Amino acid sequence: MLKDVIEIIKTRRCVRKYRDDPVPEEEIEFLIDCAKYAPSGFNLQPWSFLVIENKDVMRKISENGKKAMIPLIDPFKDTSQNAKEFLVFLKTKGTDMFYGAPVLVIILGNKNMMTTDWDCAMAAQNMMLAAHSRGIGSCWVGGVLPALMDETFLKELGAPEGYKAVAPLIFGYPKGEIKMPERSKPEIIWLK
Repeated sequence: MLKDVIEIIKTRRCVRKYRDDPVPEEEIEFLIDCAKYAPSGFNLQPWSFLVIENKDVMRKISENGKKAMIPLIDPFKDTSQNAKEFLVFLKTKGTDMFYGAPVLVIILGNKNMMTTDWDCAMAAQNMMLAAHSRGIGSCWVGGVLPALMDETFLKELGAPEGYKAVAPLIFGYPKGEIKMPERSKPEIIWLK
């Protein structure tokens, strides 16, 4: 199901509805293999990958993420309709920050390397584009990052010492059609 790279870039969307079908282990390994080809400062490749398929563990991360996000979003509820709606989602019992996706991959970055965040972000983009090329949906769930900043919790999940969570990504087969969101024309500043 390979597509032209430009088509992949322009048609990839965040998926928030997933079928129950599991993503085969070989596919996850393929996505991680694609991630390792991302550029990295000084070729340090500061990443590690925590793969979670256990629904109970994912539910625990989701619940911790919701609790950690509420105080961060609450100040904006009166000025942003999106914040108000997200706050309702966070406070509603049983909502899932992972939208029922069958697998969560947390890209972990070595805390002692200066380009870790950027390097891991590029690895995440490689994974999401590769997933789309294979008919697998993805979404970067940044809302759980405040919970994953708790080093004790992250260590409980199996993260190696000296690593932090950078990119929590979910993967699964999309359920239904994903609407194409509008894209704004970017401001371009030319210096000639």
